[in-house]
Amino acid sequence: MLAHRIYPERLKLSLIKPIYKVGDKSSPSNYRIISLLPVFSKMLKKVIYKRLFDHLNNNVILNEYQYGFWSKVSTENASYILLNEIQTALNNKQIVEGIFCDLLKAFDCINHAVLLQKMKFYGVSGKFYKLLKSY
Repeated sequence: MLAHRIYPERLKLSLIKPIYKVGDKSSPSNYRIISLLPVFSKMLKKVIYKRLFDHLNNNVILNEYQYGFWSKVSTENASYILLNEIQTALNNKQIVEGIFCDLLKAFDCINHAVLLQKMKFYGVSGKFYKLLKSY
């Protein structure tokens, strides 16, 4: 598997569970699908994540304000920084404007071909890229 850099098909099998998010319970779009993976698949996924994260971190690709990727940092940190920036601006009699996006279903819209192109752009290549692509 790892020698050929192809993610085995049988490790892609999972138990699919719909988890209710918000809104009308009779609407399928208000459910988030989760995949319960085999233990070995979960372990391999963690190894892949660690290697990818190390690559992004070592090459300073991730922005320090991308809170979803850093340990011991949460949306509370993001909220604190945002509120502090707003308060500082208001104290300095500056105009404060904001644009907020609802990203509740953002993951459902990911284009995997574009994601793979971005990985190549950021230096993910060779056998590791091939493994990710097969996943």
